[in-house]
Amino acid sequence: MEIMTNKSSLMTLRTFFILLFASTLLSGCSSLPESVTNVEWQKHQQELQNIEQYQVSGRLAYISPEQRQSLSFFWKHSPSFSQLTLTFGLGQTALKMTTTPQGTIIETMDDQVLTAKDANQLIHRLTGLHIPVEQMPDWLLGLPTMADSFQLSATHTLLKLDKSINNNEWDILYQRYADINWHQQIIPLPTKLKLRSSDTTIKIEINKWNLNS
Repeated sequence: MEIMTNKSSLMTLRTFFILLFASTLLSGCSSLPESVTNVEWQKHQQELQNIEQYQVSGRLAYISPEQRQSLSFFWKHSPSFSQLTLTFGLGQTALKMTTTPQGTIIETMDDQVLTAKDANQLIHRLTGLHIPVEQMPDWLLGLPTMADSFQLSATHTLLKLDKSINNNEWDILYQRYADINWHQQIIPLPTKLKLRSSDTTIKIEINKWNLNS
């Protein structure tokens, strides 16, 4: 595994990775109108599981007693390839993370490259946090994959999930959904989420979904 040893660089990457995965202060509102669609959970869950490829973009914010940070993100996901790009307000790339069955590669804004066979190991090394990275693509869709417990909303979409990993308790609140066209039908997908663990909060606001399967 290739890991940088420069302390200031590690601290910078620590901030970026905490932002990502707590795998996000938000200004403005999502351009997607809020969903009021009522679904049948088992059928909805199966439809979500059938979505194998997607692209999603928006903004994420990290809030703790020590600092507040905000970035834009673009996440492209498929069963064999996942790529997450973080950018600053003017479009400058902060980092790019690519995951394949062979491992994870991270490219930073200062042209450093980090590799690891297991993304979880790399995230923990850089942030000190045990974060369930592997489940994030499903959680963004509103699937409670590997959650310890979950709750449904009045419209039977995912409202909240809880996950404990290495004695760190995480919960995700699904605060808003939007109706997205997929295979000539309407499917509600999350557009506003809040991740919390202890005194750390990560907010995710999605402004665009693109489904490919």
